[in-house]
Amino acid sequence: MTARVLGCLECGAPLLVCVQVRGFCDGRCRAAWNNRRKLRGAELYDLYMAHRWNRAEAVKLGVFQAINRLASEYRAEDRERREGRRSWRPPGDVLAERPYLKSIKSHVRGGR
Repeated sequence: MTARVLGCLECGAPLLVCVQVRGFCDGRCRAAWNNRRKLRGAELYDLYMAHRWNRAEAVKLGVFQAINRLASEYRAEDRERREGRRSWRPPGDVLAERPYLKSIKSHVRGGR
């Protein structure tokens, strides 16, 4: 088991963790991280699904631009309130947990 020194994903406090353990110093930091992601994700989810499945209306309303503005606002909040620490996980970590997302054929049937 390999150990490395990291910072808590939420508060940035240094901590020694095993590679297999998620990077939080306590349950409060884990909850704060997840609650912020849930809040932000709900907004992005609605906009992205409209962009993906109701393209004509989404283009008319500028939904993709709204998604990008939200992302910019979130990053500005991170810089201001989190001392610049990012509030998202590396994409490689997310894709590693869900390898089917990188598959060529979709496992979802029915489409639109």
